Amino acid sequence: MAIHFSEKFHERLMRGFAQHAETDSMFSHDLDMEFSGVYTVHVTNLKTEPLQNYNKNQSIDAGSRYGASKEVGDEVQTFEMTEDKSLNLTIDKGNNEGQFNMKKAGEVMKAETEEQIAPYLDTYRLRRWAEQGNHYELAAAPTKSNIVSAIMAQKSEMLDKYVPDQLQLTIARQYLTMLKLSDEWVGLDALGGKTLPKGALGEFDGMSVKAMPKGKMPANVPWMITHKAALIAPGKIKKFKGHVDPPGLNGDLIEFRMIHDAFVIGKKADGVSAAVLAGYVQAAPTITMTNASAAVASTGADTIYYTVDGSDPRYSADAKTYTAAVTLTAGQTIRAYAVKAGKYASAVAEHTYAG
Repeated sequence: MAIHFSEKFHERLMRGFAQHAETDSMFSHDLDMEFSGVYTVHVTNLKTEPLQNYNKNQSIDAGSRYGASKEVGDEVQTFEMTEDKSLNLTIDKGNNEGQFNMKKAGEVMKAETEEQIAPYLDTYRLRRWAEQGNHYELAAAPTKSNIVSAIMAQKSEMLDKYVPDQLQLTIARQYLTMLKLSDEWVGLDALGGKTLPKGALGEFDGMSVKAMPKGKMPANVPWMITHKAALIAPGKIKKFKGHVDPPGLNGDLIEFRMIHDAFVIGKKADGVSAAVLAGYVQAAPTITMTNASAAVASTGADTIYYTVDGSDPRYSADAKTYTAAVTLTAGQTIRAYAVKAGKYASAVAEHTYAG
């Protein structure tokens, strides 16, 4: 006999993951996000337009003095979830005298969530966000004498790109001790009841600070600075049901399936910056122009991707693999980045051909 659990029970399970996953406070749950099919997620952002000059001398018959009229629209970024995880758990009646029911299923899934699912989600999300975001290569390994200046310089670089100043610093615990020795550190006891994100231990330079075990942090990343509006972690439970006395078992069987992933929103990517140890970031491409021909190179790169429509090749569905010099037209901009196995992706290089 199979027991099918209600959608409300599925929702309670998802909330349970959120209660135990330390990364749950790092991303936005309020974005305009829509699922289509099983694996596809669409995120909609409002498309903005630059200011124009008001022309008071222009004849009304020649058009609006406010400039060209542009329709307000949306930008949609589409993501494909790739992670499809499952559990297949049995409870033998020799080990459990009580009949299988929703309460027992809840106890089992609570233990699985605390010990397996939540740690896995934290590790996966942090790695994916670090891979897809920007990379701030450290000049030297962090020490108690340079960690403060490194973090503040990284934050300053983000603010110079107009990232809102509501940032979170997620740092490996081994480096937290160094940070706590600085004058800029503000512990919970000195914050006077100020509300911080779940799991935050204090503030540094205005950022809430969350510490992670070294094993959850991405390889060669001591810390990350993020804005929650730049991150998403879509997920849904596809299947959760129990079987009483299935063939081959004198007891109960729990089957569970969860589809999820983690992404950086391209339009807000400046709100994600991973500090990376020296030598683990691929060199940014160089773009060399010969007349209208753009040659792109990055030492040691496995692959270079580019766009010529002004979009960021890291997130654009129209990004192409670079194989030979690209011919540009007047006013066209080529943007490119490089990847190499074992390193984080390079920064984006760009050049506009004047004609």
